[in-house]
Amino acid sequence: MRLASPFVRHKSFGGRAFDHTIVNKLTFFLFILAATSVLTGPAFAQRQYTIAEIQGDKNVSPHERENVSVSGIVTARSKTGFFLQTPDDKNDGNPVTSEGIFVFTKSAPPAEITIGAMITVTGEVQEYRNRQDANSLTVTELSHRLGQDSYKIVSNGNPLPKPIVIAAADLASNQTDEFERFEGMRVSFPEMLVVGPTGGRVDIKTASGESNGVFFGVLSAMQRPFREPGLDIRDYYVSPDKEKWKRDVPKMRIFDGNPEVVRIDTSEQTSDTASAIINVAARTVVSGVTGVMHFGFGRYTVLTDPSSRITTAATVKPIVLPAPTDRQFSIAGMNLENFFDDRDDAEIREDVVAPEAFNRRLKKVSMAIREYLQTPDLIGAVEVENLAALKRLAEKINTDAVAAGKPDPKYVAYLEEGNDGRGIDNGFLVKSSRVKVIEVKQFGKSDKFKNPDSGEDVFLNDRPPLMIRLAIDDPKAGKSLEFTVIVNHLKSFLGYNDPKQMANVRMKKKLQAEFLARFVQERLKVNPNEMIALVGDFNAYQFDDGVMDVIGAIKGKPAPKDSVLMPSDDLLNPDLTDLADVINAKEKYSYVFDGGAQVLDHILISPALVNHVKGFGYARVNADYPESLRNDDTRVERYSDHDPAIAFFSLDAATNKP
Repeated sequence: MRLASPFVRHKSFGGRAFDHTIVNKLTFFLFILAATSVLTGPAFAQRQYTIAEIQGDKNVSPHERENVSVSGIVTARSKTGFFLQTPDDKNDGNPVTSEGIFVFTKSAPPAEITIGAMITVTGEVQEYRNRQDANSLTVTELSHRLGQDSYKIVSNGNPLPKPIVIAAADLASNQTDEFERFEGMRVSFPEMLVVGPTGGRVDIKTASGESNGVFFGVLSAMQRPFREPGLDIRDYYVSPDKEKWKRDVPKMRIFDGNPEVVRIDTSEQTSDTASAIINVAARTVVSGVTGVMHFGFGRYTVLTDPSSRITTAATVKPIVLPAPTDRQFSIAGMNLENFFDDRDDAEIREDVVAPEAFNRRLKKVSMAIREYLQTPDLIGAVEVENLAALKRLAEKINTDAVAAGKPDPKYVAYLEEGNDGRGIDNGFLVKSSRVKVIEVKQFGKSDKFKNPDSGEDVFLNDRPPLMIRLAIDDPKAGKSLEFTVIVNHLKSFLGYNDPKQMANVRMKKKLQAEFLARFVQERLKVNPNEMIALVGDFNAYQFDDGVMDVIGAIKGKPAPKDSVLMPSDDLLNPDLTDLADVINAKEKYSYVFDGGAQVLDHILISPALVNHVKGFGYARVNADYPESLRNDDTRVERYSDHDPAIAFFSLDAATNKP
């Protein structure tokens, strides 16, 4: 069931100015996708078809909305249906037509429909797309209504069709729907590189993670996929504004969405989920992934066989960062992810964490700061409930350091309340054993803008930036080195592409970036030599995303006006340096989403601080690790979903620049 899709992977297309010739070729394809829908109706007399005939050689079945009868071997059961596949000796020999199909029964299928059974089943051919995922490909399926449509078991215990072994050649055309020809069929990935760790559900009140058994991988011979510049190709093609963009944004770059990434679900085919799921970290290699190819949550997905024996190579471990020298100091930015405490704050409706759960969080974060980040001189923390919670963290770190026989860092907490509806704020942990605080000031709390949807005046900064001015004694120079740090937590991507919210969300993100750029510009006008560092979770990539260029606007190098939908003016001179731009390409990530590595956490510095840089990177303690490790307070991994950013600076200015 395949259409020669012009969606192209990044090796030949991503990050370039968009070729509108390709757009024209896609118009008909996308019209078909947009028009498909899920329909139900009474069962009429069905015509017998083969699975390959129902799938056809295009993305949409030639028999959509027809009531049909089809036969095959049951290859898998799920919570909402089962999969049928043509026996190997009966397939049509056409490599572009799938021999498998999903039979949707809404609830678990009857127990007698067992794996290995040859059955004949009736139902309506449908093209299904999740209503919450408008830019997704559709799944050709047979809708079988239990108690209304019929099925007949012909025989049991049949050998399953041999799985198709996926190789690099199967991705040679670099197309988003490359795996369409295997939809519903048994496949095997002999060896995969895990690019997104096993996820799960987080319970804030118990500070625990429940694994969902789902991870992401690519063929082991491939490179790890990253978020690349430009608008996601899937968002582009479902937009009604494509023609306008061709005219007004001719140099818009397009991100291919990393179609080589495959979602692996180790829990769907079994009721005994706990024993079947695989908890695995990114950057490891797994072998023996075998199951049926499905499509869900925007990705081709392998639902692994219950008997599949997935083996994992030696997993990666967190790396301890080097300690700064006596002539160096370090600045870190940490997203602590919903750092709520165990006390009920009457002023907000926050999640109140169980005492033992909050103690577990304190222990893990303390371990990260002391043992892996080497007690930075300053930490900008985001997603913290209040000053009391941050003070308790400071006390925990100090106490643990002394108990371990290390010097007391004497961390002191600073935090100002903001406007966030959930009650999370920005704060600092200052290593007072070495650093002196000159000034702490929040700015932008009262600034507002007009919501483009409602016309109401709303707060611009949910988590207003918090600035701190510090000094470190330098006996060698006979004076103190002073520097300024601003911790930030900009608007998230939630609602960014939702037609009901996107106008407001996008406007807020753009205005927040411009607000911050203007603030820094005013300070540099007064003192061009001020050493300024911006840290935190900026919820933006180090390049434009086709809609806007948040980091470019902040650092004074916004994307050209003909390359993004919502351009910004150049508001800052001289420009800032984003340290994420100068590190090894393979290390440019602080967060992993949908199997793609991406930078959300940045440290940007002013020109006066550039000559003091000695190093920058991300402490690999969270983003690559499975959600289940959140429960283990003897291990540092997964106290958050972001890796902390850390920069090392010298007290002595150098002539080299990053």
